[in-house]
Amino acid sequence: IERMVQEAEQYKAEDDANKNRVESKNGLENYCYSLKSSIEGEEVKDKIPEDDKKTLLDAINETTSWLDANQTAEKEEYEEKQKALEGIAMPILQKMGGAGGPDMGGMPGGMPDMGGMGGAPPGEDPADGPTIEEID
Repeated sequence: IERMVQEAEQYKAEDDANKNRVESKNGLENYCYSLKSSIEGEEVKDKIPEDDKKTLLDAINETTSWLDANQTAEKEEYEEKQKALEGIAMPILQKMGGAGGPDMGGMPGGMPDMGGMGGAPPGEDPADGPTIEEID
């Protein structure tokens, strides 16, 4: 039993690193697919200029292709790719004026330990939403 406990402690750091890597990969995949479905959604597709939509779709497809080719990338690489995609997506979504609403982004609650990556949907400033006073 003691040997098993020692082995478990020995591999814990490796398991945690793998868990974080997989969470980062899943977060990037979710961001890609939810962003794509959001900009192709009925209520949004007419609000995005065609050239911006093409730019964004190209970036999403490029990131998705990279994900398929780099299944064993490190956590940091996934985070860099997501930040790069956010860098392209955010100005386009902000230009729309946040018209996409709360379904933009699609990672409700965010991912744990993502280092500031996406709990808030892109293109929507939380300060713009209703306040508690307005709801009551």
